[in-house]
Amino acid sequence: MKFPQIPEGFRWLVYFTVSLALLALSVLFITWGISYMERGLVATSLISTLAGFTLLSASLYSLRLSAYVYAASKEEKRVA
Repeated sequence: MKFPQIPEGFRWLVYFTVSLALLALSVLFITWGISYMERGLVATSLISTLAGFTLLSASLYSLRLSAYVYAASKEEKRVA
């Protein structure tokens, strides 16, 4: 099965959308970690918070990647 190709001008938008989804998930996991801490579930809170900060790191890396891809696509259009 062949997947459709994403146009060069919109490739950064895919990375940006993925990074926003990861950011939303990280906020959700960190919020869950705080609520678990209120209930006294220390281990669950720490694991949930760790997952939240890991997703936050992935989101920031993906945002940086989308900025690089966007800049490269703009440079490509400017040169051509």
